[in-house]
Order: sequence, then C-alpha cells, then structure tokens
Amino acid sequence: MKQQILIQLAEWIRATAGERGLLVPVSGGTDSALCFWLCQQALPAKAVAVHFGETLRGHAWFESLGPIETIPLPPEQEEKELTRWALLLSLSTRRRVWLVGSRNRTEDVFGTFSLASRVATYYPIVSLWKSEVLDLCGLIGVPEEIIASSHQADPLCGRTELMAEIGVERIDRFLKVKEGELPADELTILPADHLRYLDETYQRGQYKRNLPIRAPRF
Repeated sequence: MKQQILIQLAEWIRATAGERGLLVPVSGGTDSALCFWLCQQALPAKAVAVHFGETLRGHAWFESLGPIETIPLPPEQEEKELTRWALLLSLSTRRRVWLVGSRNRTEDVFGTFSLASRVATYYPIVSLWKSEVLDLCGLIGVPEEIIASSHQADPLCGRTELMAEIGVERIDRFLKVKEGELPADELTILPADHLRYLDETYQRGQYKRNLPIRAPRF
C-alpha cells in the first residue's frame, strides 16, 4: 500500500509537471526530503534542490538523489522567511520552473504553514498526513536524523515544545476528527490541555485555507 502511494505520486508529478523543471526547497526535514525524492523519481533530469544557509541536515543523502544549490541569505534580514520565499519566487520565475511546496495535509488543515510559502505553486504531498509522510520517509531510506527532527520542537517551523509533546499521530487524529474522517470520541485520549491547545491553534489558522480572497464578477 505504501509503495503504491509512492508510485502514484511519482506518476502524478510526471504527468502534471510537463516540460517545466522543478525547483525544490529543502530544509533537512522529512517533508522536503520526501518531495525531493519523489521529484527525482519522476523527473530526475529536471529536479533541482535549493537550500539556504551553510548546513543541511542529511546533506549526503540529498546529494545522492540529485543536484543541490546552496544560496546564502542576505545578512541582517529581519524577515528571513519572507526573504527566502521571495528569492525562491524570483529564481523559479527566471528559470520558468515549478516552485515546489512541501506542505503536507496536516499543515494544510491545521493552518500552520507559513503565509510566505503560498508563493509555491506545486504541492506533491499536500494530500498526505504528517504521520504518512514519516512512514514513507522510513520506506525510502531517509536518514534517521531527518526523521527524528520531525518529533522535536522547532520554533522556526512553528513546532512548539507542546506540539512536539503531543506528537504527530495524535495531532493527525485531532485533525481527522475535524475533517470528519474519524468520530469525535477519538479525541477522548487527549488530555484537556492538549485538546484546548490544538483547538486554539486550529481556529487561528483557518483563515489561511480561504486565501487568496477572490472578488465576484460584477
């Protein structure tokens, strides 16, 4: 079943990317690892990874898949996330390639993705829950240091200490209840403080799902 998901996603990329190349931002996390692997399986001659900064977790593994370009961020930037995505947008526009986003379904439903990341226009793994991403990363041989990072707090990507404590599987279970895929009694395993935190986070992020706001025809 898991192998079939990988095959189907690679086939989707092959069928939809057309003649354009694929620019894949990689951060050393599981989402970008799976994205780059899939893009390389589908279009190995057209997928290029881009990393900002000096150190990329699991660099040797990423490099074994395909080419990686390292781009330094301009010094003393207050809004580094905005700067990073602005540079990616500029690069993808000049090269006329798809700017690949590694947003998964958990982030998409939760609304925890960066607003700046909305400039990405191609989302290969947006249908996968984070727990599915981790399972698939284990299947394709993603290094343990990358997989372990998804279970740790990371304020830079919005994963707080409490979110790491709750865990990926329980967060996905909460969101599946919100999406109507599981019954409400599935939430009884969550402590009250965890449930309150998840619900507050979910409510804060819902406006992102409706962006951009489109005016009607007059």
